[in-house]
Amino acid sequence: MDEIEEIKRRIDIVDFISSYLTLKKAGANFKALCPFHQEKTPSFMVSPEKQIFKCFGCGKVGSVFDFLMEMEGLEFPEALRILADRAGVQLQRYDKKEYQIEKDQKSKLYEINHLSSEVFHKILVAKPKAQFVRDYLKKRQINEKSIKEFQLGYAPDQQNLLSNILLSHGHSLLDAEKAGLVTSGHDRFRDRLMFPITDTLGNIIAFTGRAMHETTAGKYVNSPDSPIFSKSRVLYALDKAKQYIKEKKQAILVEGQTDVIAAHQHGYKNVLASSGTALTPYQLEILNRFTQNIAFCFDRDSAGEEATKRAIDLAYQMGFDVKVILLPAGKDPDEILRDSSEVFGKALKNQTGALDFYFEITFARYKKDLGPSEKKEIAAELLSAIKNLSDSVVRAHYIQKLAEKLGTPEKYLYEALENVRLSKSISSSKPLKPSVKKDTLEERLLGLIFAHPDFIKEFVKKVNINEFKEDKTAEIAKTIKKYYNENAVFNVNSFKKKNPSFAKQIDFLILPYEGVADDDILRQEFNEYISRLSGAQLEDIKQSYEAKIKEAEKSKDKEKVKKLIQEFQKKVIGK
Repeated sequence: MDEIEEIKRRIDIVDFISSYLTLKKAGANFKALCPFHQEKTPSFMVSPEKQIFKCFGCGKVGSVFDFLMEMEGLEFPEALRILADRAGVQLQRYDKKEYQIEKDQKSKLYEINHLSSEVFHKILVAKPKAQFVRDYLKKRQINEKSIKEFQLGYAPDQQNLLSNILLSHGHSLLDAEKAGLVTSGHDRFRDRLMFPITDTLGNIIAFTGRAMHETTAGKYVNSPDSPIFSKSRVLYALDKAKQYIKEKKQAILVEGQTDVIAAHQHGYKNVLASSGTALTPYQLEILNRFTQNIAFCFDRDSAGEEATKRAIDLAYQMGFDVKVILLPAGKDPDEILRDSSEVFGKALKNQTGALDFYFEITFARYKKDLGPSEKKEIAAELLSAIKNLSDSVVRAHYIQKLAEKLGTPEKYLYEALENVRLSKSISSSKPLKPSVKKDTLEERLLGLIFAHPDFIKEFVKKVNINEFKEDKTAEIAKTIKKYYNENAVFNVNSFKKKNPSFAKQIDFLILPYEGVADDDILRQEFNEYISRLSGAQLEDIKQSYEAKIKEAEKSKDKEKVKKLIQEFQKKVIGK
């Protein structure tokens, strides 16, 4: 498809992935922490020259299309539509089912949500019936710019207003019900201030409606989960906050949508919130694409403190550096910002470590003179938090701090720590990402010699290609040897042209070594790969012959045993 190649030509993969991840220059390429699996050392590579990416930790590879599909959970038609819009490429209509984008179910739901948001917003800003809602927002100090930026709206107290509008635009009530906007043939949201919820690309995927009058249906009503919305996997305003999170190198999580809007309105644009749910591992996994530093700014009431503690435990288990922003008791971020932006700014500057927050609220509940039972209670509570720390050095720091405050030797706290169970907040959840094959030793060695052909001669001489375990790498290695023997020199571009079926894989294999010019490091890495590969092959031979010799000994075939031992020795010496 010409359109696909044109989209790839117009969209630079480095710029596109930079909107999700913090990329750092690494030779001729760029490197980042992989968004598809948890890691401490960056193994995710992006090539501006080849316009491809590969993670050498989990094995994910591909183009800008593959990246978008993986990140957003999209099918190819959806990714094609989004990238075509971004690139300004007009797509033709295709007969093939997979390219009939206008008929795609998810596309219909996006269209319905977009139209509904426009309807709600127009009613809010222009209709007399919504004047009381505009007065409410003015009282909350939410200005017109924020109303427009966050596309706030109003759903009037009418049973079928939105349903009729959707029908008039050619949408079915069945699709509107799938989108969560219609239930039992009537509009789900009535007499509510509407907050559209967007995905990381800015597509409207759901709504939160705040009741404007007393109701038995609850103050806040959220869209139900749908084919395009899962509340456990969405963070409110991430599409607006993600770039600022990268710039500030920290994400600030608050509880409510109005807290987010107030913060952005006052210039604190790295603020976001969960979407009507307690913080989940999936939301933190998404956030980990942009930063590993997180600060919680929840209400200081008992419910807010419990929510903060749960969020801290979860974030610590997932390897985040966690801070807490302490606001005056009884005040939420929205209220503080209405009173004084300076007070909120000061609280941000004075944010405390999460475990220090635990210590503060725990010891505040007890008198200064602690008895044995009180020390036991405090230790039990704080050790459960300390246990969740992934870094042993940080854990030791807080054990020491707790020992000092309790007047208890550290060794007893370490003994108690052994009996503390990790929080079940993520231990019982399913793996966040399916495990995939890691890059093998054979692949890394081939990547190195393709990037630096000076090693080809030694590779051909020292490596026993017949012992390669993987069919694909063995095929490439044998072809390298044949090509080198025929040409006496090795040119990568010429090799790729002569063997086009290997070209794409070679591009991926080369990524981590492009632009690396330190000969000593490369030599050391090459020697290590050769040594490890030889050792692995020797171990395989040893295990194979051990099994064969045992079988021969069982059958008491002395001649066969003798023959196998000789074969084994010959192979080892041949090494």
